[in-house]
Amino acid sequence: MTTTFTSTNGAIQAIEQAEAAWLVALTEGEEAMTALMLGDSQAVHGPVGKIDDGKTFAHFTWTRRRHVFAKAEDLSITVHGTTAITTCLQEMHIVFDENLPPFPVQEAVTRVWEETAEGWRLAHMHQSKRMPPA
Repeated sequence: MTTTFTSTNGAIQAIEQAEAAWLVALTEGEEAMTALMLGDSQAVHGPVGKIDDGKTFAHFTWTRRRHVFAKAEDLSITVHGTTAITTCLQEMHIVFDENLPPFPVQEAVTRVWEETAEGWRLAHMHQSKRMPPA
């Protein structure tokens, strides 16, 4: 992990926990995902860079491509006051068809987190597929 220390180690640890919670939320469902997002969050995803609000993204993600596994590597965190930018390589195993084994997908991901009274919440995310997964 690469870290830019413009904030305290406590903030870095809290952002690492938010990132880990996001990966768990991907396997738990749209309510778990939206609980970690700001109300006006945005996500850029898909092969053509579709832009969705957070609730639409979470609904699409859970109903269209159910995640059964998610992990991140090479996490980098930069903190500027109450805003944090993270980048990582995210691998997910996704069920598109219940009759087939989960399909592995790897993405380069950038997330923007905002600190709130409830903790760090996702404000913006951009996912870019890596085909085939490296």
